[in-house]
Amino acid sequence: MLWETEDVVRVLDPSEQRFVRHATFTGRSVTVRGELDAAALGAAFAALQRAFPILVCRIVEDADENGILLRPEHIEPVGAWVGFGDPDEVRIPVESMDPAAQLGYLDVVLAEEDRARITLFVHHSVADAGHCVELFARLWGYYTDHVETGAIAALPREYPVSVESLLAQRGTVRGPRSGLEPVTRALVVADAVGVVEPSPPSSAALARPARIQLDAEETARVLDLARAHEVSVNGLVTAAVLRAFATVYDVDQVGCLYPVDLRRRLDPPLPPAAGTNISGLAAFTTGVADTSDPVALARRIGTHLHNDLATGLIEQSVLHFPDFFGPGRIHSTAGHLALTNTGTVPAFRAPAGLLIDDYEIVYLSAHPRPSTGASAAATFLIYTYRGKLTLARLGGGIRAAELLTAITTELIPDQAGDEAATA
Repeated sequence: MLWETEDVVRVLDPSEQRFVRHATFTGRSVTVRGELDAAALGAAFAALQRAFPILVCRIVEDADENGILLRPEHIEPVGAWVGFGDPDEVRIPVESMDPAAQLGYLDVVLAEEDRARITLFVHHSVADAGHCVELFARLWGYYTDHVETGAIAALPREYPVSVESLLAQRGTVRGPRSGLEPVTRALVVADAVGVVEPSPPSSAALARPARIQLDAEETARVLDLARAHEVSVNGLVTAAVLRAFATVYDVDQVGCLYPVDLRRRLDPPLPPAAGTNISGLAAFTTGVADTSDPVALARRIGTHLHNDLATGLIEQSVLHFPDFFGPGRIHSTAGHLALTNTGTVPAFRAPAGLLIDDYEIVYLSAHPRPSTGASAAATFLIYTYRGKLTLARLGGGIRAAELLTAITTELIPDQAGDEAATA
């Protein structure tokens, strides 16, 4: 054992363990225009590390590759990395990103003509989408404070908790159904790769989704359509994804999984950074014959989600995670579509003369290994920043490049663009 008992915070729970195997970091990356003070940004990141000490914690693995969260103790935090390069690219940092050393990293790429790219990477075991956006917003708030006043007020917070611990506190116990039955399949031989024997890690890999960004007018049309028919934007976009995938791949049935943030549904509600991955999974499947009316399909998706929330099935999905992820799994969701809708990204604070003009989500696997869970047929990210709806894609098979255009056509039938080749 390479750590002391007193260093241990806790063993990670299943909702967090599923990101340990690949050392998955989720990244929030922006480009900026104007004068960027790199020293002030470094000071802001140091303040973020003080305020959210989970960023300087570590994750180590035992002999069974279970992740264990450790306090940093005497280890000096890794500060912001600052270098020069092309801000149009999202790079794998030159320096090593190792969860056994630290769980949050900041990469700053400077360029001429007052342009830069800033990417905050946080280990997915300790922060989901809502948590990461909160951290990124805090970073820019601290930066703005430093530039404008020369001082940053940042008091340390407690370590975030897991959704399993929150459910246990509320007396929620595992029931007979996971809620994932609509997309559950029998395990096949291919699912067993890398399960029996521990697998050596590979070199770091970056995933930058291809994306299409609707303009403000197109985004407004989607919002107006949702309001006019009294359906959610999430329902409309999910319906568009299902219809587009069914059309491109000519399948008879299509299903999806998507995370549902439970913070606001807890009593009392949980602040964004107080939990790690505070989400359950919703599952929905439909035959293609039932997708002819996109608004009706969006309404069915919304009703299905409402019912699963009301009956507690979304929470149950979390308690069944060991059956679907990791070496002890007994079910597969192979072939499903994965959708993550992070909603509206807030406008980040910035001092006068600095514009944060683009925002995207990336992923970095610090030491990928063969998976112990079914991969999605395609993964889609949906979010709105500065009044513009973005559709992003990872994977998708041999006709993947057609998917985003097909989704855009579903949302705005008379206007669709080409995928941005950013992956």
